Amino acid sequence: MKNFKLVWSARSECGPNRKKNEDSIYPSTSGNNHPPFKAAVCDGLGGHVSGDIASKIAANTLNEEFEDLNKIINQANSQILKFQDDNPESLGMGTTMTVVTIDEDALMKIGHVGDSRCYVLSDRNLVKVTEDQNVPGYQNVLKQALGSNEKLNIQEIDFQLQIGDVILLCSDGLYNEVGEEYIKKKMQDGTSADTLVSEVLLLGPKDNVSAIMINLI
Repeated sequence: MKNFKLVWSARSECGPNRKKNEDSIYPSTSGNNHPPFKAAVCDGLGGHVSGDIASKIAANTLNEEFEDLNKIINQANSQILKFQDDNPESLGMGTTMTVVTIDEDALMKIGHVGDSRCYVLSDRNLVKVTEDQNVPGYQNVLKQALGSNEKLNIQEIDFQLQIGDVILLCSDGLYNEVGEEYIKKKMQDGTSADTLVSEVLLLGPKDNVSAIMINLI
């Protein structure tokens, strides 16, 4: 499938109940372009030291030339572990990372650690592509995160997209406030990430709120 374009919107906000925004997104601004394309949502562990730095390190890895998602995530993990070695006061820092690449054939590759999410709206069906990696019975406790272990169990998925599909990457600060029916309706309506985050902020979310909405046209 050739000659399609990607149009995306992106927004990340602290929210009313947190002192700082520990989420980082890539790209951080809205835009449009032809593939190849990559994007990520990284949610620094709340309540841990330097969560904002961990998520920023992870998101900045996408500025490098890696296409392989395993390499991107493992490189981010190594950099966060090294930062902790060099800055002992930051021990315990960590972040989720949900990253996608989309190539010229509209094949989306997803790499995922943690509980940020990737949704796809295709043929009016909403698919939650990623699996939340939480400890059963403890919604806020992750089984793993970047920065907590040298070896990660990365969820990797290939998803064939088509023209008209919509992709949403978001942090748990967004999806914990609204149901999947709400998310599906917003994606069907062509709502931008900017508007979606604005609406969630009106609900007084407990966490930072981040979203990237990507449309194939």
